[in-house]
Amino acid sequence: MPWRLAREGEPLGEARSVQCECCGMAEECTPTFIGRVREHFQGKYVCGLCTEAVKERQQRCDPDVMITVRAAVEAHAALCQRFNSTVRLNPKLSLASSMRDIARKSSQNRGRGACNTGAGRGTGMVVNKPPACCNGGGRAGAGAAGCALPYV
Repeated sequence: MPWRLAREGEPLGEARSVQCECCGMAEECTPTFIGRVREHFQGKYVCGLCTEAVKERQQRCDPDVMITVRAAVEAHAALCQRFNSTVRLNPKLSLASSMRDIARKSSQNRGRGACNTGAGRGTGMVVNKPPACCNGGGRAGAGAAGCALPYV
């Protein structure tokens, strides 16, 4: 499908600005390159960074079920739109929300016994074994002072 990108009187080899339809970033490209990208992505211009994200999204799915390029572009565009409407507008609020989610997941995992090891396996009992450095197994004289505490 040929794309009419060059304006009247504009040479075909000159670079022009085009905006990514996923993230909104503008790039300087030749009309020929823009046309090739649009042919590959069903009429949408996708920047180089988003191109890699779309390829990764296609590969991430089940190998038996390949998603189409159009579906991968739409999913990535939706992700970019959510990012631009939340994180870019208020990064501090986004950080606070992410930290809240991490704390919530950590709290839920503690109740399920995510740290079960060895002796407590199958009994529902949580057993936290200290790393080897805490009991002197790692370095001589490391003791508890040289041991990093696990995240609680």
